[in-house]
Amino acid sequence: MSSYLLPLACATCRPDPGSVMAQAQDMAVLVMLGFLMLGMAAVGLIFFNFVRKQNRLSADAQL
Repeated sequence: MSSYLLPLACATCRPDPGSVMAQAQDMAVLVMLGFLMLGMAAVGLIFFNFVRKQNRLSADAQL
């Protein structure tokens, strides 16, 4: 099977692990993961606040 038919990820063409380019690539991945985690935390916080507000309104309606 020829190699151009295989779905190869970008990690297969990484530069030398000790080079500055490889370190920059690794840091870019970590920065992107950090922003993804911040975004997911924000969505989770919004959902948590909606649930808390709904519970508070429900408790007030029962009184």
